[in-house]
Amino acid sequence: MDMPAIISEYFPGISVESISEAVEDYQPAWQVIQHTWSNETLKEIMQGKVSVPDSVINEAIAESLKAEAGGSEAADDGPGAEPPVTELKLTSRENGRLEIFANTKKIGRVEFSGTIEEFVHNKEDSHVTYRVRERALKDHGLASWFFSRISMSMSQKLFGKFDLGESLPTSIKGNYITVDCRRALEQSKLAKAEIKGYPVLDMLEIKNAVPHDGYIMFETRLNIPQEIQVAALDLLLRRHTQEGN
Repeated sequence: MDMPAIISEYFPGISVESISEAVEDYQPAWQVIQHTWSNETLKEIMQGKVSVPDSVINEAIAESLKAEAGGSEAADDGPGAEPPVTELKLTSRENGRLEIFANTKKIGRVEFSGTIEEFVHNKEDSHVTYRVRERALKDHGLASWFFSRISMSMSQKLFGKFDLGESLPTSIKGNYITVDCRRALEQSKLAKAEIKGYPVLDMLEIKNAVPHDGYIMFETRLNIPQEIQVAALDLLLRRHTQEGN
């Protein structure tokens, strides 16, 4: 089994090869983890800070929209129906701003500039709250002027609801847009991976997200159940003792 070098780094003297046979029960979950995160990202998660490039985020968004479009073909709108948002791209800036470009079915191209006010992911909740500070409708002249000067909640009444689809339920209050990410994450491979009955996704907590130039820095925390901690420590210590003998 191809275990990452971080085990040897955080547990000096432990031979990865010597414990590989003893962790076969973790193989399915570990394969998903390796596919989702590189060794470098795993190190960052353990250290509590993870930088994710815009390109990686935008690729994930594109895949999600693609899946949403596939689901729409069987919806009430009929075959080939477009989802409410057909394109969505993020651009992170050094000043902490996050710019969003969206191509929507109802009102065409929309641009936002704002800040991430809250990013939470844990066992019970997963959502992001974005504060819109500037916005524009790229395909409308006079309407864009009104759009840029009224609140997002008011603009919904004039231009229709800004919706990311069924997998990303969206609510708007004033100029704050909150996106519920739980449903989308539950559809991911990582959500289906388990260790001793505990979902791997529930072991990762995200407490904050700050945009930088070309990437977003996430503040993370590992919340590994006590049962798994004890089992892992026992496994490592037992194997290390056997090697010493």
